[in-house]
Amino acid sequence: MSKRIMVYLMVMGLLVVILYNRQYKRKQFVESFSILQNVTMRPIDGMDPLRIKDVDSAHAVSKIYEGLYEWSYLERPFKLVPNLAEGMPIISTDGLIYTFKVKKGILFQDDACFPNGKGRELKAADVVFSLKRVMDPKNAAPYVDFFNGKIQGLDVWRDTSLDYEQAVEGLKALDDYTLQVTLTQPWSIFLDLLAHNTCYIVPKEAVIYYGSEFLNHPVGTGPFMLQNGFNPQEKKLEFIRNPNFREKLFPSEAAPQYQHMLAYAGRKLPLVDKVITYVFEEEQPRFLKIQNAEIDIDRVDTSAFVLSMVKDGKLLPEFESKGLVFYQEAGSSTEFFTFNHNHDLFKNLYLRQAMSLAFDRDTYNQLFYNGVAEVAHSLVPLALLDPSEPVKNPYAYDVKRARDYLTQAGYPDGKGLPVITLDVRSETAEKNKADFFAKCMAQIGIQIQVITNTWPELCNKIFTKHATMMHALTWHVDYPEASSCLELVSNKNLGGLQYENTEFNKLYSKAKIINERETRCLVYTNLSQATAEEVPMICAVHRPIQFLHHKWIKNFVYSGYNYGLDQYIAVDMKEKNQFSSR
Repeated sequence: MSKRIMVYLMVMGLLVVILYNRQYKRKQFVESFSILQNVTMRPIDGMDPLRIKDVDSAHAVSKIYEGLYEWSYLERPFKLVPNLAEGMPIISTDGLIYTFKVKKGILFQDDACFPNGKGRELKAADVVFSLKRVMDPKNAAPYVDFFNGKIQGLDVWRDTSLDYEQAVEGLKALDDYTLQVTLTQPWSIFLDLLAHNTCYIVPKEAVIYYGSEFLNHPVGTGPFMLQNGFNPQEKKLEFIRNPNFREKLFPSEAAPQYQHMLAYAGRKLPLVDKVITYVFEEEQPRFLKIQNAEIDIDRVDTSAFVLSMVKDGKLLPEFESKGLVFYQEAGSSTEFFTFNHNHDLFKNLYLRQAMSLAFDRDTYNQLFYNGVAEVAHSLVPLALLDPSEPVKNPYAYDVKRARDYLTQAGYPDGKGLPVITLDVRSETAEKNKADFFAKCMAQIGIQIQVITNTWPELCNKIFTKHATMMHALTWHVDYPEASSCLELVSNKNLGGLQYENTEFNKLYSKAKIINERETRCLVYTNLSQATAEEVPMICAVHRPIQFLHHKWIKNFVYSGYNYGLDQYIAVDMKEKNQFSSR
């Protein structure tokens, strides 16, 4: 063999080794850099946490921002645990003064709003600033009514000053790491609300630096950062791991059904390097992309396509063979069709009761949830009420009674009753549900005109213009207590009911200051039954939680209260890449 050939073979061999090493290292990187791809059905409503009023947007901001507390990921019953707080607060014997310690060493993400672009340490003063923002009218916080009259001096500050440098008697940073809050009266859900996105902590520098654009430039302490800011027109949001994120570990306590997930206990969060969230308002793209593994996980309990994929609570074999997993558990949300009580028509109690009697909830459940939802007897899921005093819907489906009540309302067989418009979201499943509701009403002579809207359009009609006659919504429980639902009845703006019941509000206000949980629960149960009698809205079902995800998604558990769940999810990239290379 000539020297030239030997040199040629040696060079070629060396090139093969180099290329192999590059390919091997690339494969190692691809399998070690984990990406979670999920989807939302609705446009994200900006990135200012206190302005958020829907679950999809709450999940988005919870990747970036955090509160003093959060709901445990794996423990059941749900348990409130410290997040940015060092521990649970010290509470005075009269239940009015709460003293919190803020964890040391927590950094905001790097951002141009800070000197030299370096994120600074979180301080107790940031909590004071963030809670003041909730009460500032220009922020139009959807949950502001929860806080009205609750913290000493904060209402006076809102009404007379709005100077963020001015001290508030009941809201003090005693030092860099100590916060003291003084309430006007005992408030049973105060700590629960500190885990809600309304009370997530934001830095003053970012609010000042970005001004009106702050909702597009989130700056938080959470596990992820949003790449390239927020653009409401974009159909893809990319969140990357926050290098400043503290050492927060996967939990070591779990309910029996989640014990197998403790294999991740003690691992540093987040478990993925990047989260990509796609916005698909149409169902068909989601249906195709989850099958083609272009997305890893999708919530499907409001989607029509899942009905063709699942039978008797199990995924059909043709979809299971594609590596899909069907996740389902009882939910704590309530679907309802509500009246806008600004219309004099709906001040007619007999009319509201007649419409409730005409609505066939059992068939609705079969058609849209294969019978696995819980038929709603009231606005509040039964799991949040006193089991010794079960609430019963006094106006369940009964067409004959419905016709009788409609006659008592002054509209026999619907004669003289104007057409009632029903505004709903434009997704296929929501339109189908509204059409079914209209069909039920037609049985007794009530004509319903269904109007479809994009989610922003519907929000504008309901919450800004109060322009609907009826509208359909789903209320998601924000914390595991009945008051999270009953607040809809008490607060006329929260769900767009515009409903006022002085006697209910008086009893509800008294119930909220009862410290003993069991006693409070019994009062809430009685109020829930009283609400069912009044029919301020027509409740349909407490729908189940349903997800489709691929097998490479590990330790996924859905919590209706902890919106920061993406930090706990792991993705087996090796398994995912093997599937993609088929």
